[in-house]
Amino acid sequence: MMKRTGCVLLLFLCLLGCGAAGAQTLPSNEVFSPGLVKLAELEMTRPAVRAEASVTIDKAMYARDLSVLSAMLKGTTLTYCGGTEGETLSIARDGETLGVYAVPQNAALDALEGRLLGKAVLERVPLASVAGWLEGLEVGDALGFGFAVSEPFTLARTMSDDGIRLTKINVSGAIAREGEAAYRIEGFLRQPAGRAPKDTFELTLKQDEDNFVELAYSALRENEVTRKDREGTASVRTTLKAAGRLAGSAVSSRLTVTMKNRWTADGDALSERISITASLTHEDKTPGRRMQRINSVAAETKNTIRLTTHERGDEVLTLTDAIEIGVTLDENEFLAGSADVTVRVGGDVQPPALEPEEITPETAGTLAQRLYPLLDEDTIAAIRKGL
Repeated sequence: MMKRTGCVLLLFLCLLGCGAAGAQTLPSNEVFSPGLVKLAELEMTRPAVRAEASVTIDKAMYARDLSVLSAMLKGTTLTYCGGTEGETLSIARDGETLGVYAVPQNAALDALEGRLLGKAVLERVPLASVAGWLEGLEVGDALGFGFAVSEPFTLARTMSDDGIRLTKINVSGAIAREGEAAYRIEGFLRQPAGRAPKDTFELTLKQDEDNFVELAYSALRENEVTRKDREGTASVRTTLKAAGRLAGSAVSSRLTVTMKNRWTADGDALSERISITASLTHEDKTPGRRMQRINSVAAETKNTIRLTTHERGDEVLTLTDAIEIGVTLDENEFLAGSADVTVRVGGDVQPPALEPEEITPETAGTLAQRLYPLLDEDTIAAIRKGL
């Protein structure tokens, strides 16, 4: 009797385990990163956020000697804490807190944060949502960069063969800056289904023969499972090209983004390693741009994000992000550096080590006085000599 009961319990537990495995959301063409989706859902509760970063600068604005800046950054940690009681930035070196500062409020950033709240980054935006947003715009609605809607958008929809899913929209409308002629927008956006769907859009923004931009976008999604419900890779390869004329001068840009999510699942735990490589090239033939060293721009960033989430839910999420960045202006290296960031979302709010101060020239001077004795003799000698 005991053996039979034990077998029944074991079978019941196995069924529960199978049910949990079946319910687990894994990376796919539909959901690139379940972990970042969970993070967006957690952010809706306005949790406490703590982010720690260490930064390395190898090149900055054509400076020939960065030894002092490098020495100042060595062993230095920047910590951001945000919660319902406000936001602070702490600066510490080798574990010793040098200063804690209250982050000033910024209406523009607060508005941007509000618009992005709950939005899962890196995910595919349904075409129906894009269509709804475009049709909801009214004349005068601001779009950014000084542009506003000058003519409402009209859409023509194409549905899938079964009539359930929106696959393409043709768009027509106009936007303008105050006091300037409007840019007419014409084109289409397509979002197919399939095992390797490729989203595309082609739009033309035209004011006249000397002012127009043609946009072409594509995003190919692929999903490879190497061990069923255990291991795989989801990837997205995106390209955005823009070419045209502004004030009669040729301009062109190309942005390429490659994202890969190499994931493993163990029980209800999902571990994700997300690599994001973005490269941008930009050429502007406007007279005088070469003198400003912005005639030709090349930039590349690399992010490696790691996080682990659980199907049962996480009250606290922690992720790490290793960042590399490089910027070249007219074939001259302008900026090169890296950062290691750890972000903790949720849990209890940790009080700062010191009373927060306002960021002023006086507090900046105090920080410099606290940091100066911690520098090595060679760095202090370089400071005294002058850079």
